[in-house]
Amino acid sequence: MRGYLTILSGYIGWGLFPLFWSMLAHVPAVEVLLHRMLWSMPVLLLFIVISTRRRTQVQAAICSRKAMGLLVISSLVICFNWGLYIWAVANQRVVEASMGYFLTPLLNVLTGVVLLRERIDKTTIVAIIFAAIGVLYYILSTSLIPWVGLSAGISFAIYGFIRKQMDTNAIPGLFIETLILLPFTLLTLLWLHQQGQAVFLNHSLNTDFLLVLGGPVTVLPLALFTAGTRMLPMTTVGILFYVTPTLQFISGVVVLGEAFDSNRLIGFIGIWTGLAIFSYRLIRGDKSSS
Repeated sequence: MRGYLTILSGYIGWGLFPLFWSMLAHVPAVEVLLHRMLWSMPVLLLFIVISTRRRTQVQAAICSRKAMGLLVISSLVICFNWGLYIWAVANQRVVEASMGYFLTPLLNVLTGVVLLRERIDKTTIVAIIFAAIGVLYYILSTSLIPWVGLSAGISFAIYGFIRKQMDTNAIPGLFIETLILLPFTLLTLLWLHQQGQAVFLNHSLNTDFLLVLGGPVTVLPLALFTAGTRMLPMTTVGILFYVTPTLQFISGVVVLGEAFDSNRLIGFIGIWTGLAIFSYRLIRGDKSSS
């Protein structure tokens, strides 16, 4: 039960991201992103300091040319993913962005097939076809390519693929990624202040507080997720992940009042059907191996 509560707390935290970032919609997305990276740093540093295992992983990664090379790339990918999602919330594209995270498990499979030449069974192929039909219907019915959702899902899948190529866990890895981007973060924030374009310290205490709070809000769900993965089978971890895009979807439609017509619903039904088939395949595979 402890494992379920821990990982669900992390997933729920991620799922409620739209509600938090929507309170900063009046701040340019770039500045929100910069503060998100900046104020994540002290929280991540605290997690590193209190754990010998994490400090050891940080030292090992910094001493490895391969790990550092991968972390430079992954830092750029996660920076793009974070910034895109902040922009999506501010521009009423939460529902579309949730599509990307619904697709993430299937995009992870496709990444393995394309980049690692992994083989997949017929059930997974059927799941991918249903999801693809859903996305295609969404595009044809709305005459718009859901580039936000696709970009969010693809970038997150690429990030996961890169991180799987190294032994560095989530918290130590994110600490190094944030550290790599720290000079750029500080210089850009300084430039915004010099140009008189910065919102931080120039708008309201409430806005300043929310920008600083973006650091803990970013890191704590990740810490809960990391702890939960050590207590539960990966099949369970994967299926419970759907809590996150489901809450994001509900937040966009119910709380933030984004438009969601029947054509988009049909497109999402195709994606949800594919996910249901994929989940069934995971559960069946888990039972057969136990």
